[in-house]
Amino acid sequence: MNMKQTKRLYTLITTFLLVLAATSLALAADAPVQFSAEPFISASQDNAIVIKMQITPDAEYHFYSRQQGDTGKPTSIAVSPSPEGTTVRYPAGVKSPDPILKNKTTYLYEGAEEFYITIPDAKAGKADLTVSLLLCSNVRCAPVRKSIPVTWKTDTLTEAETQPWWKQYSAITPVAPDTAVRSSTPSSSKNADLAKKLGVQLPSSSGSGKSLSSSLHGKTSSLGGTTSSETSVSLMPKRNLAPKHEYKFTPRYFLKALEVSTLGKAILFGLIAGFILNFMPCVLPVISLKLSSLVAAAQITDDQHRKHMFREHNLYFALGILTWFSLLTIVLTSFGLAWGQLFQNENLLIGLTILIFVLALSIFDIFPLPMFSLTGRGTQNGNDKWSAYSTGLLSTVLATPCSGPFLGGVLGWAFLQPVGILVIIFLSVGLGMALPYLAMAVVPDLINRFPRPGAWTGTLSHIVGFFLMGTVVYMLYVLPIEILPDMLIVLWASAIAAWAWGRFSGLSFSRKRNIIVRSLCALFVVLTMSVALKEEPQARRWNSFTPDLFFTEFKNKRIIVDFTADWCPNCKVLERTVLTPENRLRWEEKYNVIFIKVDLTKEDAEKQQFLEALGSNSIPVVAIFPKGEKAHSPVVLRDIFTSGQMEDALREAFK
Repeated sequence: MNMKQTKRLYTLITTFLLVLAATSLALAADAPVQFSAEPFISASQDNAIVIKMQITPDAEYHFYSRQQGDTGKPTSIAVSPSPEGTTVRYPAGVKSPDPILKNKTTYLYEGAEEFYITIPDAKAGKADLTVSLLLCSNVRCAPVRKSIPVTWKTDTLTEAETQPWWKQYSAITPVAPDTAVRSSTPSSSKNADLAKKLGVQLPSSSGSGKSLSSSLHGKTSSLGGTTSSETSVSLMPKRNLAPKHEYKFTPRYFLKALEVSTLGKAILFGLIAGFILNFMPCVLPVISLKLSSLVAAAQITDDQHRKHMFREHNLYFALGILTWFSLLTIVLTSFGLAWGQLFQNENLLIGLTILIFVLALSIFDIFPLPMFSLTGRGTQNGNDKWSAYSTGLLSTVLATPCSGPFLGGVLGWAFLQPVGILVIIFLSVGLGMALPYLAMAVVPDLINRFPRPGAWTGTLSHIVGFFLMGTVVYMLYVLPIEILPDMLIVLWASAIAAWAWGRFSGLSFSRKRNIIVRSLCALFVVLTMSVALKEEPQARRWNSFTPDLFFTEFKNKRIIVDFTADWCPNCKVLERTVLTPENRLRWEEKYNVIFIKVDLTKEDAEKQQFLEALGSNSIPVVAIFPKGEKAHSPVVLRDIFTSGQMEDALREAFK
C-alpha cells in the first residue's frame, strides 16, 4: 500500500467517523408524524374531561395498534396526573401482514387515528399525555415518544356529546392508562421523578454535559423519535409490561467516582471502557487470531511492504470495529433493546456458534476459509483487507455481551439520555476499542517488535484454535439446553462439510469444481440445520413413568407407553421418525391418548419388571393399552417400525 493509498484509507476512516457524528447530531430533524390534542367536557359523565388526541403519520408510514400482533410495539398512552377513573380509548387496528415481515400478522394504524382520554377530575385544569409508539415505513422503523401538554378552562369547553366522533368514542372499550417510564426532560427534577419510578438514585447532572443535553433535548430523531422544543423526548422505549411487584431501592454505589453525570465524562469513560473490551474473555479468542495473523505478516522480507501491510491490516480491523458499533447503535435505538440483549436471540447465537466452530476448524487446517484468512494466509491469498475487516467485525460482535470497568456506569447513564447523546456515547466506546489498532497503524514500525515466524507460530495457531473451541463450548452453554443435541448434530455436519471443502476443493482444482463442491458443502449444513433445528408442533409432553401414575390411568384412559434409554440408538431413531411431536399431536387428537415414557437409561427393577411383563428384555418397545377390560391385552411393537405400522397398531388396539 503506497502513501497515496494510505492517505485515502485514513481519509475514509476519518470521513466515516465524521458522518457518524453528524448523523447523531442530525437527529434533530422532525420525525414524519404529527400530534394534536383538544379537550372537551362530557355532561353525561359528570362533567368529565374528554381529550381527543389525533396521531397522523406521513403517507408512507404506519404504526402499531394497541392490540398485540406477531410484530411491532403496541401504542401506549400515559396520563399525568392520572386521578382514579382516568381511561384511554384506543381505536381498533387493521389486521394485516406486517409490511416488513410478510409472514407475520399484526394490527396497524395506517393513517390518522383518533384516541380518547377521559379524566373524571376537571379541576386540575391540565394534563400531560405521553405517547409511545413504533413508527415504520416499509424499510425502517423508529421508536417515537412524545409528551403533549393539555390545559383547559371548563367554562370554555365544547360538549363532547355534540361532536361527530362521539359515537365512535362510545363504541370503544376504555382501558386504564399506562404508566410513564421515562422523564420528559433531562433536568434534575425530572430525573428525580424518574429515579422514584424506577426505584433507583441517579447521579446529579452538572457541567458541560447538561448544556449539550439541553441543546439536543427536544429534537427529533430519524432513528429514535419525535419531540417538541419544550416537552417531547426521543428516548428508547421500555417494554409495555406490568410488573408483578413494585421495586423500590436506593442503591449506594461503591465506586462513586465511576458514576457518570455529564456527557464529557460519559465520552471519556466510554473511550476507556471500549479500550478495556479488548482484554475481556469473550473477545480474547478473536484478538488472539489477529495477533497470530500479525505475527505471520512479520515474515514479509521487504521492510516497506511489511510496514504497509501492518498499517493496512490495523486500519481495516479498526474500521470493522467501528462498523459494528454503528450498526449496533441503529439496532438498539430502533428496537428499544439494551446492551447485550441481541444475544437473547437464539438464531444469532446459533449462527455465531457455527461460525466460530468452522473458524477453529480452519485454524487446525481442516480446510481453508478464504473469507476469513485469520492465520496469516490473507496476505498470500490477496484478501488481507477483507480478512482484517471481518475479524474486526467478529471481535466486536463477541464483545457485545461483555461488560467491564467503566462500562456499567456509562451505559446506565447513556440509556436515560436522548438518542443523539446515546449515539455519541456508543461511538466513543467503539472508538475506544479501535484505539490500539489505530495507534499501531500510525506507528507501523511496531511490526519490527513482533517476533519472526518459526515453528512456534504453528503451536500459537493451534492454541488460538483451542481458544475458539472453548468459545464454542461457552456458546453451547448459553443456548437453551433442549436444543443442545440438535446443535451437536449441526456441528458434526459442519465438520464433515469443512473436511469435504478442504479435501475436494482448492487451488489445484478448477474454479467450476470449487464452486460446486463448496456450494454442496454449504447446502449440506443448511439442510442439516433445517431438519435438526426445525420448530416442532407443541404436542403434550411425555409423562414420566411412575407406578402410581400408570395404575391410576390404567383402564380409565387409552395409554401409549414408550420404553427407551439414552444409550439406545434405535430408540432415538423412533423418536425422530415415528414418535415425533407431529405424530403424537395427531394421535392425541384422533384417539384421545396419553403418552408415558419409561426411561431405562439407569437400572431400575420396577421398570425392568414392567418391560418383562410385556414379554420383552430388549428395547425399543412401545405398548398400546386400550381402556376398560381390554387394557390387560395391550398391542406391543418391538424394535424398529414405521409410522404406518404404528397407525395400524393403534387402529387394532382401539377398534
